[in-house]
Amino acid sequence: MELTALTLNCWGIAGVSKDRKTRINAIGNHLLLGHYDFVFLQEVWVEDDFQTIVNKVGNIFPYSHYFHSGVIGGGICILSKAKIVDVLFHAWSLNGYIHKIQHGDWFGGKGVGLCTVFYHGMKINLYVTHLHAEYNPASDEYRAHRVVQAFETSQFIRYTRNKADICILGGDLNTEPGNLAYRLICDHTSMQDLYVSTGKPEVEGMTSETPANSYTAIESLRVCPHGKRIDFVMCSSRKGLQIETVDVNIPLPSRIPEFPFSYSDHEAVCAKFLIIETEPVVYSESRRNKETSALSLNEASQVCDAALRNLSNDRRNYWLAFGVFTVFLASLPFTYDGSRIVHYTLTVVHLLLTLVAVFCLIMATVWNRIERHGILAGKLAIVTRIRALENS
Repeated sequence: MELTALTLNCWGIAGVSKDRKTRINAIGNHLLLGHYDFVFLQEVWVEDDFQTIVNKVGNIFPYSHYFHSGVIGGGICILSKAKIVDVLFHAWSLNGYIHKIQHGDWFGGKGVGLCTVFYHGMKINLYVTHLHAEYNPASDEYRAHRVVQAFETSQFIRYTRNKADICILGGDLNTEPGNLAYRLICDHTSMQDLYVSTGKPEVEGMTSETPANSYTAIESLRVCPHGKRIDFVMCSSRKGLQIETVDVNIPLPSRIPEFPFSYSDHEAVCAKFLIIETEPVVYSESRRNKETSALSLNEASQVCDAALRNLSNDRRNYWLAFGVFTVFLASLPFTYDGSRIVHYTLTVVHLLLTLVAVFCLIMATVWNRIERHGILAGKLAIVTRIRALENS
């Protein structure tokens, strides 16, 4: 059996993403060609955009599911030629910061979604996900969040793939091949990065900040002249089946026909592969696989430890800032009998200091504990998995 899957980060943020409606319409037009069996979309933040695509391609993909979550939705969805018989969604325990409004990850309730289908007599689990973005590689404050998300993804796949013939993962992982989040997913799910098995040069598979994309900033090209490969189609199969990659490519042209801009700020990835029946073999995890898994898990545990130490320092600093602002606030007069300008100025200063002090208090107490518990839960699950590997 031959299958073809496509993944695309659509960059569909209302009021922020340029040319959004035109691009969404163009994406729908491309999907109308019917080249794919399954489509995995990310950053479809506007529900009307999802409906636009679904209404346009309904004859080609009669089955679809959008994963609702968070304030503005999960942003991820799946289109399928096969009937969807079951769905499940897991929202991340960590997903950025509420006060980092400019990043917005917290407001989008991102996670990993699952749709189960039966296609050509096989049970197929379709997974779609979108990990936290890396906004500053030189100082990545979200690394622990992304590592925990990757581990949760691997656990989600491991515990839901039971009796599935094929598992396909499509999405924007916001991590490059070889990075820790990438290794956590591959090492602990037996998922194959289908692009790797093609043997093509890495430079031909770049999907983000590529020089051909109309939305790529010049500053990004100075850092990564060829772009980054952070969007993937991965696959695994049960024993008795073998996956043979036919091709993985970038299917969309660099510009939408008759328009001077690209379909998205990411490139789509199309993977075509064969599912071949083989002689069933008894599965046993090799020593090398266990060692590889243990290495990535230990590294993930260290990232969590570092994040927990940083949280302790942050908590102390927020308490200190709260004390300073509170003392300063108490030392200011609440009324002034002089000029009206000075009186209004004092009122504004009081208000601003109060807001900052309350922010520091919330960050030192509520938010610090939420993040600490999220990272600690991830670390304890990772440590449990390490011990299981050591004793097996």
